[in-house]
Amino acid sequence: MSERVLVERDEMDRMVAMRMDLDRYEAQLIPDLQQEVLALHHALRRLVEAVQAAGDRFGLEATTSQRGALHEAQRLVEERGDRSRSRQSILS
Repeated sequence: MSERVLVERDEMDRMVAMRMDLDRYEAQLIPDLQQEVLALHHALRRLVEAVQAAGDRFGLEATTSQRGALHEAQRLVEERGDRSRSRQSILS
């Protein structure tokens, strides 16, 4: 047995506006954020490579905190790459 639910006009307008916001979020904001994450990933990867090259070239000894930061950045770059490859294999 189904019951009817009465919804006031202003409540219906609010729900429609919420749905439109959700549609915009899914269609625009999520892809924009994905592009931003990709750009940041590439910048971080280039930065890690530059720091490693400078250390190799000039024989610089990094402090413990610098090594920790570099290690964390490398881990983030590798994890992002692994997730991207997983998504690509799923989509293929």
